[in-house]
Amino acid sequence: MASPPRTRTPSADVRAALLDAATHLLETEGTDALSVRRIAAEAHVAPMGVYNHFDGKNGVVEALWVEGFDRLRSTLESLEEIADPGDALIEGFRRYRALARAHPMAYRLMFLKAVPGFEPSVEAAWAAALSFEALVAAVRRAMESGAVADGDPVQIAQVVWAAVHGWVSLELDGMIFLADADAGAEAMARSLVEGFRVAST
Repeated sequence: MASPPRTRTPSADVRAALLDAATHLLETEGTDALSVRRIAAEAHVAPMGVYNHFDGKNGVVEALWVEGFDRLRSTLESLEEIADPGDALIEGFRRYRALARAHPMAYRLMFLKAVPGFEPSVEAAWAAALSFEALVAAVRRAMESGAVADGDPVQIAQVVWAAVHGWVSLELDGMIFLADADAGAEAMARSLVEGFRVAST
């Protein structure tokens, strides 16, 4: 009996397998594990597959970078579901923090230059810009409701992001010296939003 004809794995499936493998290596072993050979072995794909689908290691790193910011954008866009715009900003901090804690190495890759020499392309940088735009939209909505003072929503969004990023970065580095980090994070988020509200009076 003739053997069945070989079928090739669809290109999209190979790419997804490589990206899943890279994600697993990143979060379990860190950025040093992101070599072409390690990624290929983890995905059960020949090393050439990494070059065919990502043009090498930097292409994989960029795909992880974009994936991280897409995840962040979706998280921030989900704040539209919260009726109270002021509460939405506070919840935004909670979700941002939860996302960073769930994917700490991806967060380092996105914000802390964890892969020396990596610079995202102009096209990839749009993923970060869209995440920021989602935060600006949440701030603008809070302004329109009176939850925070009128002002430049872009400037306020930048301040909010800087504050939240500062807390998260310190927390990932084990530099939060509080008995209850959750309570401290909640207090910071509420103080930040309240401060913008007070500025309008």
